[in-house]
Amino acid sequence: MQHYMAYYPFFGQDPKLTFKQPVGSVSVSAHKLLGSSMPCGVHMTRKKYVALLSKSVEYLATVDATITGSRNGHAPIFIWYGLSMKGYKGIQEDVNKCLIRARYLRDRLRNAGISTMLNEFSIIVIFERPLDHEFIRHWQLSCVGNMAHIVVMPHVTVEMLDDFFDGLVRKKCLVSTWQCSTSLPCR
Repeated sequence: MQHYMAYYPFFGQDPKLTFKQPVGSVSVSAHKLLGSSMPCGVHMTRKKYVALLSKSVEYLATVDATITGSRNGHAPIFIWYGLSMKGYKGIQEDVNKCLIRARYLRDRLRNAGISTMLNEFSIIVIFERPLDHEFIRHWQLSCVGNMAHIVVMPHVTVEMLDDFFDGLVRKKCLVSTWQCSTSLPCR
């Protein structure tokens, strides 16, 4: 199940996801929520998994447990700045806006007969992959196998979603022209 964890504290209801459950890790892409000019985020995992990627770094005289083997000092500053500028209320407004818009896109796609998936606590809309490579490139769609997804971030407007949808229909990339080996379990 794919969630965008940065939004969990702002849902208004308690989505009961804790490390008491069999959760291995939680990642937050702060650049998606806060609009940072560079990719940055936070990754939390269980200690047993940290040990798998930790290695001794002689010149630091310590064990490095970072994913990339480096510590980018700019990323925490961007995260702090974004949190400080938006504040709790501003982030909550962004979350509500993104949830509403993600549901809007899901509904438009479903009404057009496109198999679509959206978890109740997510802003990631998953749908059948279009065959048109130019369309995929133009919208910078993230695709895996026969699925594509869009993360509805705060800057994404209803007009942008309508343009995407209209382009999808105009290119005749609807279900009848897609060749999916399996259907998504989302209807």
